[in-house]
Amino acid sequence: MSQQALSTAAYGPLLRRSLARASAWAFPIAAVIVALTAGPALVRGAPAIARSLAAHPPHAPDWGPIIHASPAIQIHLATILAAMVATAVLMVGVKGSRLHRVLGWSWTVAMLVTAVATLFIRGNVGPSFHGFGFLHLFAVVTLVSVPRAVLAARRHDIARHAAIVSALAVGGFGIAGVAAFLPGRLLWAVFWS
Repeated sequence: MSQQALSTAAYGPLLRRSLARASAWAFPIAAVIVALTAGPALVRGAPAIARSLAAHPPHAPDWGPIIHASPAIQIHLATILAAMVATAVLMVGVKGSRLHRVLGWSWTVAMLVTAVATLFIRGNVGPSFHGFGFLHLFAVVTLVSVPRAVLAARRHDIARHAAIVSALAVGGFGIAGVAAFLPGRLLWAVFWS
């Protein structure tokens, strides 16, 4: 192991502080974006969502909707799943190690491909403008933030790197991930429809 590799125990407090700082800003900003763009539609649709959940209990996944989806959606799903697995391994593994760097570059490519693929998917959650909805903002944030995270890591600014990556994980996987399972979305059809 290299000398610059940090053990998980040594990195833990730094990660917790960075995640707390990122979460402190990520959640309110994301909540405001969701409230302003999709809030009215979600509030009006809340009874319909509840009825739909009651009428369609979870079942074994039906992979048909994914198989018949556009290539942009298939690429988006494949790369986001790869990024999620890499994120889990990166968060619990030794920071600064060769594995961390290799998985980090894999994560970087997966996140950038995911963001670009997202721009070719028509928005259908909340209001949209020429096919672009509020979830497309996450793609733009990702396209800006991922290079900043790489630059911070290259400069050995671990705190900034951890904060950016943590914010991407919370916002991208958390908020956009939850939105992916709303009624009318592809993953809703896979698991509940």
